[in-house]
Amino acid sequence: MAKHDIVPDDVPTDDLAERVRDGLRAVADPDLGSDVLESGLVTDVSVDERVVRIGADLTGLDDPTAEDVTEALRRRALSTPGVERATIEGETPDAGAADAIDGPTGVDTVIAVASAKGGVGKTTVSTQLARALAADPDHDVGIFDADLYGPNVPELLDLEGPVSATEAGDAEPIAAGDLTAMSVGLIANDEPLAWRGAMAHEAVSELFEDTAWGDLDTLVVDLPPGTGDIVLTALQSLPIDGAVLVSTPHPTSVGDTSRSATLFEENGVPLLGTVVNMRGFTCECGREHDLFPDTDVEAALDQPVLCDLPFDERVRDFGDDVPPAALELADAVRERLAAVGDLSVPDHALDLRGLPKPIRHEQATEEFRATEPGETFYLLNDHDPSPLAAELVEAVGREGPPGAAFEEYEVHRRAPDEWVLAVTR
Repeated sequence: MAKHDIVPDDVPTDDLAERVRDGLRAVADPDLGSDVLESGLVTDVSVDERVVRIGADLTGLDDPTAEDVTEALRRRALSTPGVERATIEGETPDAGAADAIDGPTGVDTVIAVASAKGGVGKTTVSTQLARALAADPDHDVGIFDADLYGPNVPELLDLEGPVSATEAGDAEPIAAGDLTAMSVGLIANDEPLAWRGAMAHEAVSELFEDTAWGDLDTLVVDLPPGTGDIVLTALQSLPIDGAVLVSTPHPTSVGDTSRSATLFEENGVPLLGTVVNMRGFTCECGREHDLFPDTDVEAALDQPVLCDLPFDERVRDFGDDVPPAALELADAVRERLAAVGDLSVPDHALDLRGLPKPIRHEQATEEFRATEPGETFYLLNDHDPSPLAAELVEAVGREGPPGAAFEEYEVHRRAPDEWVLAVTR
């Protein structure tokens, strides 16, 4: 019978971590031949109440090799007396979004304004929303015109180029009253734009990243209509905290908006709600008239209606005063941002980003099994972890009565390559 050291419950964390490190020296780096600590493949070893977390740089390893190394690290850690569980956290070449765009460091909140089709007043809504948010003297706001094919923000705000550069070589946004603004329309010299695919992605990403936004509380992004390359770039790469959809009440427009909403949800971007534009108008005689057949937008989209905007010149007034309807929209957006606010993630969350798929599933199942009833299990992943939640139900739920694992879970997208799964057992 094999003999095992007896380790007291109060073994010092540092001692246990050092024992784990000693054990890991038996694992060789498949590229360099030296042990994984000497080569730098293992970047960190930490212990918390007999749970070992090993940071590993798996960059450059193919998936099968990364799997083998990960499993070897786990086996060595678990064979250390006193260790109850071991998880590996690391990065591989395909970890995260390959073309993820870095968010401006001084910007707290990014709000995207989008529409399923053109002609519904999206740019008017996004610009008035930005002006309304900036009406708060304690709130610094910018607007980024990402509509490469119809950059109308400069026209609405009466802005002209050329754009200057900072000492660091970044584009200097142009002041527009209480706003700071940047648009491809300010640098395109009125030339028609025919960028597609990678060119469009590069144009958006570079302008977004290379603008000296400074410290902003909110940056409003005016997206092109539809679901083309630039919209997908924004959804998958920009650090969007919430999106506002713009639609008319017409059933066709609402139906298209529903499909657009699905695209946002599939990419993990929280939907704040819908602005119903051109709801109707009041003629000089005082009678109200509908412009389109009416639709129950809130029911059709299963999203709150943030506000109904009439077909009214005052909505399109970009003078000194912000229209009252825009101020109401800004209040509704603030409330929704608070409601869908970021999920607070504890330090002990299981970080699976960058690990090979089989290892992710194994570690998630193992960690969730160890979660006590009533305790919340947190998991970080570099893409939507919803399929993992389904596997937890399958792997753990079958061990008890129906619903023993959990009945629902939350998924939040914190960044392009950072998703959070929260499950209360």
